[in-house]
Amino acid sequence: MRIAAGLAAALALGAGGAAARQSPPSYALPSWSPDGQRLAFASASGAGSAVVTAAAGGGPLRRLSRTGALSQVAWSPRGGRIAYGSHGRVYVIRSDGKQRHAVGSGAEAAWSPDGTRLAIVRSAVGGPIDSVDAGGGSRTRLTRGRLDHSPAWSPDGSRLAFSRATTIGGPETLYVVGADGTGLRSLGPQGASPAWSPDGRALAFWQRNTEGVTLGVFRFAGEQVVTLTRTFAAYSRAPRWSPDGTKLLVTVCGLFGTCRLDVAAADGRGVTRLGSGSDPAWSPDGSRIAFVQRRLCAGWSVFVAKADGAGLSRITPCR
Repeated sequence: MRIAAGLAAALALGAGGAAARQSPPSYALPSWSPDGQRLAFASASGAGSAVVTAAAGGGPLRRLSRTGALSQVAWSPRGGRIAYGSHGRVYVIRSDGKQRHAVGSGAEAAWSPDGTRLAIVRSAVGGPIDSVDAGGGSRTRLTRGRLDHSPAWSPDGSRLAFSRATTIGGPETLYVVGADGTGLRSLGPQGASPAWSPDGRALAFWQRNTEGVTLGVFRFAGEQVVTLTRTFAAYSRAPRWSPDGTKLLVTVCGLFGTCRLDVAAADGRGVTRLGSGSDPAWSPDGSRIAFVQRRLCAGWSVFVAKADGAGLSRITPCR
């Protein structure tokens, strides 16, 4: 079972109204700059939302763009641009806040490894996946399923993994397709939200069973699936591989939406619980993680910690 990340409700403040105006500031969806020096994330305060950046060590926030409710924030691999989703459209803005433009309708945008294109799902419900020039130019249809989800580029940019359902809310199956839309192939296992290992030899994903979900890894050599965790009630977003490919950072959730962060060894040797939180992201060198947590503040905050969960530091203001 897939649930929204911890701040989805908080970031849906754009409708306005008295209750929204009185809401405390909240933050979500942190994404690291490629040099590991800064974070981009979403903020919501009252009736407004924005894409903001801050130094990974803390300091003043810089607002790049006002917008409606945000579904995603992603720093480009080359560092010069940030993509974000809002109200069914995907936008790209320079990391200095200039040259904002829409690249098209859709959701679940994923940067290609060279930072030139975005894979975009047609709508929040799912649908065909397109490859779109990040400058707002050409758009190429990669898949044609009406309920395709969770595009993920291979590290060399030659293929795209995704999950496909045949009914809304139904089981999903893992697929790969070439970056030009050719060579569509079902990998066989039922699974959702795939994530490529850094060496391109495996996909981590969530697999459903009768009691909930488990974290699995599909290894292309031998086409075998290894289950890494026990069953959880639900998950939030795709697994996150550590840059060295030895660990997976995941958000697992209970029946009532309370989520925590776990780190699973990619070789199946065990799982370490880090604590409450969601929206996790590894720093480019793998030494730190960023995530959101509701801790001592009325709203959600962005934190940075060492990879083992120690050295917790709040990046966003608490008021």
